[in-house]
Amino acid sequence: MNKKADKINHNPEIVKEMEIFNEFLKKKDLKITSQRMLVAETIFSIHQHFTADSLLELLKDHRDEISKATIYRILSIMVEAKLLAEHDFGKDFKYYEHIIGHEHHDHIICTDCGRIVEFVVPEIEEMQQRVAQEKGFSIQGHRLNIYGSCQKKPGCEFWTKKS
Repeated sequence: MNKKADKINHNPEIVKEMEIFNEFLKKKDLKITSQRMLVAETIFSIHQHFTADSLLELLKDHRDEISKATIYRILSIMVEAKLLAEHDFGKDFKYYEHIIGHEHHDHIICTDCGRIVEFVVPEIEEMQQRVAQEKGFSIQGHRLNIYGSCQKKPGCEFWTKKS
């Protein structure tokens, strides 16, 4: 076993997420394959939004055993298992993030450079609860995405002096 896998397997948060994934696979009568486990461990070690392509790049040493189609199938299973959130931020591809143990948050997305910033504003959450209650709804979930321009300021990971 390599050091990265050894480190991942002993992280209590990742162990918990892997156990939940394994139970979901068993419940759905899906095989627990080495590819699924490797992709899941990699995903659970990512602490930012990612795409199928960026995940495939992280797994580039395993391209002979894990195809892009396999990645998409595993991502779909993990979304169904409620281990991943799938986001459409208006691009030609989806973004993902794992959600177990992560506090609910909203997003602001730069339409110029693609930067994604997570935020939590308790007043927004309270307002949504109040509006739902006034309209006779019980909130089961929500997503708030704000789109704007960060103007590629220093600190933006895509900022360059030429921008």
